[in-house]
Order: sequence, then structure tokens, then C-alpha cells
Amino acid sequence: MQVVVQSPAALDADVVASLARRLQATSVAYQGPALARLALPPQADARRQAVHAACQALGLDSAVLPPGRVLADFKLAVFDMDSTLIDIECIDELADLVGKKDEVAALTEQAMQSGKVDYDTSLRMRTRLLAGLPVSAFGPLYDARVRFSPGAHALVAGLRQAGLKTAIVSGGFDYFTGRVRAELGVDVDHSNRLAVRDGRLTGELEGPLINARLKAAHLSRLCAEMGIPTSAAIAIGDGSNDREMMALAGLSVGFRPKPILRPLVNVVIDHLGLDSLLEALAAPPAGRAPS
Repeated sequence: MQVVVQSPAALDADVVASLARRLQATSVAYQGPALARLALPPQADARRQAVHAACQALGLDSAVLPPGRVLADFKLAVFDMDSTLIDIECIDELADLVGKKDEVAALTEQAMQSGKVDYDTSLRMRTRLLAGLPVSAFGPLYDARVRFSPGAHALVAGLRQAGLKTAIVSGGFDYFTGRVRAELGVDVDHSNRLAVRDGRLTGELEGPLINARLKAAHLSRLCAEMGIPTSAAIAIGDGSNDREMMALAGLSVGFRPKPILRPLVNVVIDHLGLDSLLEALAAPPAGRAPS
């Protein structure tokens, strides 16, 4: 097992040495000034949570990976959208337009953080608070408030250059996933559809509700269509609604992950941009991999 640690600044050798001792690493190899690979005993994956916690305390991003696992081993990357590819929750911002942001944001936080609130019920409650909002408000809201997360463009470009298919599978809404998909160059998107009558939201959803189960089902279906195992997929998200698709994927990546998600993921990105995943999965230079 290997742990890849990354830092926003040059790594302090003493910090890395202290971490290596704490994790009982058998070797350390540096790959550039801000990335190091620590070889750990095979059972390290069983204490993934402790590895991430130790790195978090030192201000480091961390990845717990099987030895030799690199980007070329994967064929598909599936992204959550809200608070992952973009830095907002679209439903909260839509609610702001009707004066109900605090109410909706509280329900969003409960659903994403704890996983104890039934997601389907929570989402329907939140969308009903949007009833009457004109769809003509979507474009100006997108232009004014949607900002891409650091490294989003570079990561999608790097994945596509490496030959991976990319997808957005989101509990958000199709207007927003469609625009994000187009701007980033993602291949496909699947998300919820808001019902509209006379140019205004009815407060209801149309079609199947994209929840944790449906997210996992979309990942599985995409893999089947490509003729690949789900172990060849990467799942990237931030909250409890991403857990099931991450459990199927061969690699799970938490971007600024909620506490409920952190113990479950292979990769935690707290400080760097999304594109740091490309470096974490890059093949080490010949002769410099941890032994």
C-alpha cells in the first residue's frame, strides 16, 4: 500500500519523516518538491481514516492507493457537481431568489453532512419552496454565482487527454449540469429535472429522482456501456449522497469532503485543486518509486 501526500507549498522533510514514523512507512520517495510517496504495510488500507486524519492535522492532502495504481488504470471518471465541480449548492442559490435560502440551506446541510435525513424527502421539500420562481432567472443566476472549483478545468482536460470518459451525475438540476458539462467539456450529464408550467417552477420534480442509489446505478450503467468493470471508474464528490457510487468505483475522491464521507474515500483533497489528482495518480519516475 502507498500513501501519496501533497502540499500547497514545498514539503518539509521533517514533517514527512514524522508522518512516515507515525504511519510505520517502510520507505519514502519524493516526486517533486510538494509530493511524496510513502510505502506502507499491506494492511494500511484498513486504517485509511487514521492516515487521512494524520495528514489533515499536518495540512496535507492524502491518497491511500494500492501500489502501482496510476491514471492509466482507469477509463471513466464520474463527478458530483455542487460543491465539487462548482463551489456552490445551486438549490440554495435558487432559494435565495425567493427569500428562502436559509431554510433550504439548512435542509441541504442536514442531507449532505449527516446522511440521517432522508434525501428524497429533503430534496422534495426543498424544491417545493422554489414554486413560482421563473426559469428566466436561471441564466443570470448562473452567470453571477457559479464559479468552478480550483483545478476543475485542468482535471477534466487531463482526464480526457488520458483517454477517460467523463460524466456528471448530480442531485442538482439539469439546466446547471448542462451548462457545466458544456463549459468543462464533460461527455455526459445526468441530474434532476424541475417541473415547469407557464415559465415558472411548479415546485415538483419530473422523472426519477437522482439520489445516492441512482448515482450508483448511473455509474454502473456507464461502465456496462463501456464494457469495463466498475473498478476502472473514479468517483469524485463531497457528501453523503456520493457514498454509494464511491463504494462501486475503483477509486473514490473526496473534494473538501464532509466528515461523513472522509473515512470512506481513497483520496482527500482539502487544500489543493481538483487537478492535484492527476499528480497523485502519475506514474513515479523510473527508479524513484517507494520500495
